[in-house]
Amino acid sequence: MRHRRSALFGLLAAVMPAVAGCSSGTGIPALDRGPVGTDQWPGDKSQLEGLDRQSVRFLVSHGNADYFAATSADGKAACLFKFPVGEGGAAGGCGAAGGSDAIVEVSAPGAKMILVRADADTMGLEGEGWARIHENILVF
Repeated sequence: MRHRRSALFGLLAAVMPAVAGCSSGTGIPALDRGPVGTDQWPGDKSQLEGLDRQSVRFLVSHGNADYFAATSADGKAACLFKFPVGEGGAAGGCGAAGGSDAIVEVSAPGAKMILVRADADTMGLEGEGWARIHENILVF
């Protein structure tokens, strides 16, 4: 019995880092979970060109808009999109998913937002008037 436990522990110790290595590495926890009912792209499907359609994740509703994240088809970029509720337009952008706190800043009419890693230090930005509305989103 004792040898079985040691073997099981050794197997788990070998497998756990491999499983942990499967995460996207973007710093966006929603992109590391499976899809749920709210993860439905609200825009035109043509907007998903170049993106991994299976990676679309709803992040938060704030004001009169819904915010979504997705990854590029090659997994090297993370994207943020804002969809005003009841309107047809959307604003969004993608940036390199890596070690940088700020992944992408999007400035468009009616939208000024930054996609950040969940562990990003945003105190300086918040001191400049940005508001953190989600662990991964700041708006101005």
